[in-house]
Amino acid sequence: MNSARYFFLVSIIFWGMMAPGAVQAQETELTGPVTEKQILENDRIYEIYIDRYTPDSVAIDYLMNMKEPVKLMVFLGSWCRESKKYIPRLMKSLREADAKNIHVEYVGVNAQKNSPESFLNMHQIKYIPTVVVLKGDKEIGRIVEEPQQPIELELMEILEGRKN
Repeated sequence: MNSARYFFLVSIIFWGMMAPGAVQAQETELTGPVTEKQILENDRIYEIYIDRYTPDSVAIDYLMNMKEPVKLMVFLGSWCRESKKYIPRLMKSLREADAKNIHVEYVGVNAQKNSPESFLNMHQIKYIPTVVVLKGDKEIGRIVEEPQQPIELELMEILEGRKN
């Protein structure tokens, strides 16, 4: 009976140690065009940071009422600490604004920052994350690595022509 209890206790400890690793999703390096859904499914920290963030209401109102269409090319690294910190803030801001005139394309970049080469060369991307803001085919500004203020305020300033 004593050995049965010992076996039971060891089994509980063993499975208790194994279970967290068994249910934890394997994070993969995202490269090339990716969807917001793929980003969120790849690493749940994005959703956690989205839930925790409260965007600036003035910027949200501005983004919500934009008339001219713009495109955001968001270059991020699934391996990158700054991407995990700032891109969820951008996602939350865009969700809250529900801006019909803002089209977002996400591009995953590998840790060596050399793939996908065609996207990186076309937009001259050197640092991750980088948000390139385009009106038509013309770049009107970018947010590189860590924004100097909340990311939605920097985006608003670019769109207003106060920052490039």
